[in-house]
Amino acid sequence: MANDEKPKQAAPAAPPPPSPAEALSTAHQVEELADKLSACADSIHQRVMRDIRRHQGQDVPEPEQMAARALLNAEMELRQRANRLYAEAAACVVSALGQPQAHLVQLTVDAADKIKRITRIGDGITLVARLLGLAAAASTGQVVPILAALDGLKTQLDIVAIDNAPSLPASSA
Repeated sequence: MANDEKPKQAAPAAPPPPSPAEALSTAHQVEELADKLSACADSIHQRVMRDIRRHQGQDVPEPEQMAARALLNAEMELRQRANRLYAEAAACVVSALGQPQAHLVQLTVDAADKIKRITRIGDGITLVARLLGLAAAASTGQVVPILAALDGLKTQLDIVAIDNAPSLPASSA
């Protein structure tokens, strides 16, 4: 009798992989953010060293020294937070962030690039502060602080883009 066979039980389904829209939904994605934050720290260091070398062994003015110290302290803190993300990647996984991982990564890549070319030191310090905020928010694994940090970073990148835009030539009317 053909119907005497026991029905085969389906193997338990593996959870579906996260969709591209779910940033920070795996430990690997958290580690990828840590990589990008470390790259931003590298950009900060390169920028500070370039600014110091620009003085060619001459005394660096006090305001520039203070800004350089602040940026180097921020670089160190950003590296520490990135290292914490590496160490605690599994605990920092976020479900349903609603942001694509590519968007998150692109923001940090843009930040690293802008740090190298920024013209106003205040914009640079604020940009670095936004990166530190993103690192801190990511380590919480909570959606609301991460989204707020991403929004703040995006806003600051837009401000830097405007401040660093070339001036329009005067029109001859």
